[in-house]
Amino acid sequence: MVAAPARRRWSILIAAQVALTLLLVATAGTAIRGFLRLTQMPLGYDPANVMQLGISLHVDNPAEWSRLQSREARPAYIEQIREKIASVPGVLTVAVGTDATPPFSDPVDTESSFNIDGTCDREQPQARVILVGQRYFAALRIPLLQGRVWSTDENSSGDFIAVVNRAFATRYLSSSNALGRQLRIPALPLQNRFTASSAQSTAWRQIIGVVGDARNDGIGRPVVPAIYLPYTTLMRQYVEFFVRTQGDPLTYLHSIRAAVASVASDQQISNGAFTLNEAIEHDAQYSRQRLFSILFGVFSAMALALALVGIFSVVAYSVAQRTTEFGVRLALGAPRAQVLWVAARIALVSVAAGIVIGLAFDSFLGAVLARWMQNTFAAGSLFAAAALLGLSALLACLLPARHAIAVPPAEALRYE
Repeated sequence: MVAAPARRRWSILIAAQVALTLLLVATAGTAIRGFLRLTQMPLGYDPANVMQLGISLHVDNPAEWSRLQSREARPAYIEQIREKIASVPGVLTVAVGTDATPPFSDPVDTESSFNIDGTCDREQPQARVILVGQRYFAALRIPLLQGRVWSTDENSSGDFIAVVNRAFATRYLSSSNALGRQLRIPALPLQNRFTASSAQSTAWRQIIGVVGDARNDGIGRPVVPAIYLPYTTLMRQYVEFFVRTQGDPLTYLHSIRAAVASVASDQQISNGAFTLNEAIEHDAQYSRQRLFSILFGVFSAMALALALVGIFSVVAYSVAQRTTEFGVRLALGAPRAQVLWVAARIALVSVAAGIVIGLAFDSFLGAVLARWMQNTFAAGSLFAAAALLGLSALLACLLPARHAIAVPPAEALRYE
């Protein structure tokens, strides 16, 4: 016979274990739910079968670099490489850009203030300036909503034109009247010995097109207003190529390297190459949410398994110790269903108390953890875990209880 104090201690332990397990399982559900939300979030572009590779333009070779320093020679060299890559069998589209890899465009030197004709803002608006070639939108399948993209000739000069995203048009312009408006970026020329820019880079530019919003400030943050300019407006020593292929783009890397080498034998692809899907996986919020999902998922599974084993063991031992009591009840004519309820009540009261405590505790701490993980609290996971724990506790009690009531009352009375 189990003493009442020991029984109370077991009940308290079961309740505490259930409450803590609920917290961990609900947190894991919140993390997994947030990660799944990120994976299903619309990107505004198509990263499938697109590879980004970067090329540093002979900075370490003074002879070659002197040949590429002029603003006319550099885009011709870049275009020659682009055409060679585009000629590789299986390559569909090749576009050029500078710090234009989504879902995060490098904000260093690209968050700029600008002026819009006909406005007089006390605080100058800010937008992200993204330098790309005219094929960038087709390569990433960013939809053109209004107007047009600049032509090859316009790309060569890089002046007097701009394309904006929908976030820019909605925030700073009347979305239906964005085309034809003029904007100017006073701080655009960022001169150094590696940079070549146009003397007209700060002149007024006409908005000739509006494109859809593509993620440009991280996978989980809203799209920021962006101004797309021809990359020839401001050319650095480093240029990116975005290559869309028929299949896995990394399988084309050897042929692409050979194509680049055919232009200049010593021209190397800098920092390797990666797909745009890999760029998403390297996003800070994506990586953080995936880590949370894995860690909390593993720990909650372990906690849930330990809780189930603990409840089963404690309740099974308690019920087994009460075999004599059950025999007395049966000998006095108690229905077997009533004996089963007495056995089940041992676990159900403790588990119910743990669930109530866990729900109250999780409603506060779970919300705090959800804000920390930048997610909404997954109440469904909490109630699913509570139901699973309750069912396991019921089974843990009924299995040994059924064994106890199956013993004849006369034998149960002699049970030690």
